[in-house]
Amino acid sequence: MDMVKKVVDGIFNVFYYKVALMFFLIPTLLVYCVSYNYKLLFVMLGWGALICAYDFIIRRRFVHARGILWLIAFMVCFALSVVLNFRTGLNLNLSNWAYTAIALLVLYPDSFDKTKERNLKELSILNNIFLGMTTVFSTISLGMYVVLYHETLLFGDQKYVVGWSQNRLFGIYANTGYMITAIALAVAVIQIAVYKSAGKKMRPAYKAFLIATSVLNFFSMCLENAKGAFISLAAFVVFATFFYCGRVLVKKGWNVVKANVVSVVAAGLAAVILIGAIYITRPILSYVPGIYKNLTETVTPDTPGEDEKEEMDKVDIDRDIPESYGFFTGRTIIWKFGIQEFLEKPIFGHGPNSHRDVFIVDNYLRHFHNLIVQTLVSVGSVGSVFIFGFFLLAFLFILKHLFKQQKEGSPYYTVAVALFSFLGMLLVNSMAEVTILFITRFAMFMFWMYLGYTKALFDDKKGKGTIFLENMDEKLKKVFKQK
Repeated sequence: MDMVKKVVDGIFNVFYYKVALMFFLIPTLLVYCVSYNYKLLFVMLGWGALICAYDFIIRRRFVHARGILWLIAFMVCFALSVVLNFRTGLNLNLSNWAYTAIALLVLYPDSFDKTKERNLKELSILNNIFLGMTTVFSTISLGMYVVLYHETLLFGDQKYVVGWSQNRLFGIYANTGYMITAIALAVAVIQIAVYKSAGKKMRPAYKAFLIATSVLNFFSMCLENAKGAFISLAAFVVFATFFYCGRVLVKKGWNVVKANVVSVVAAGLAAVILIGAIYITRPILSYVPGIYKNLTETVTPDTPGEDEKEEMDKVDIDRDIPESYGFFTGRTIIWKFGIQEFLEKPIFGHGPNSHRDVFIVDNYLRHFHNLIVQTLVSVGSVGSVFIFGFFLLAFLFILKHLFKQQKEGSPYYTVAVALFSFLGMLLVNSMAEVTILFITRFAMFMFWMYLGYTKALFDDKKGKGTIFLENMDEKLKKVFKQK
């Protein structure tokens, strides 16, 4: 019986599910594993559905999560949209609904009944898995960039040219728009904050690992040349610098208003330094394949007796974007089209995958490259009210506690700032992509997992959030006894 209990506890332990998400889903972002994406995703979908059902029937942990009724209402509206638009993209809409349900109802509320120390320990493990895997894959990507730049590689029936896809680094990651390397840089900062909040000292070897993974992922991000990733990481730096600097100054006895004004200036300077570092590093990295070529190949002189010359060639790492697309690379055209589509069905929308056959801005429209537009088109005004209402209340809750702890202090303040900055980073990215809803991306799971940990660090009133179906079995028994 003890063995059965351990197996059951393991199957329905959400932390084990989070660990599995890291190990099983990160490889699906790689060129080599594209054909296995859906098989792995369906395995995780089935496991997540079991956990969701078990939690709903037995544990009911999710009922204590703050704002859960807003999320349930959003999921109902999402389902109505899928049913009303069953003629377009039904299979994709159903799978999107299922994965969104797992993110919102399984991953997000899991951390609320655990101690803060346990949450930090879990967070540290997840961070290390993510950093370890991206370190390996980013190393492979950079190696391919140096050695195989412009080489054509075959994977199954697909052809890939290393470093060629729209002049972005295209080594091992299947899509640079997934922002994996930028997320890895933020996660490294979160991990440092976890150690600081837990009062632990890092071993020299671990410090070296964090430095190495940060450098590797920074170079990879620069070469991927995704403007959205640069801006999103700058947002992370702005949020983190503002709150951390404010706390340091208040702790030194500064007036809160004065401290926050100085923090705004410091945050702006930090963003400028980051963007400057990116655009200084990029031209330097363009010479790397040429350096390797000169080191491995012998240059034959054109004229006998002439000294051998080494020509240092750089590769083209700038994207070729039509001038008519402007700063937003054609997104404004897509947004305008999305608003028009929303106005056609403003109540419950079209569903998230109803426009995939539309050809716009030189490509088929997978999504609307903006969370607000995508939400309005997908679930209409009714569903949008619930999900945006949740986001508003959630971030007001976090901000309230951040400013409160800025004055009063807390051992968890540093990691809370890093987590909030990470969430803000993904939200900022969602203004140019569809990062945290509807599209089944790794960043979506990361956002909802880390939102749960963030709010759990502030939630000192266990069970005082939204109470839904709490002790329903006892209440039903009382009703039947009275009858």
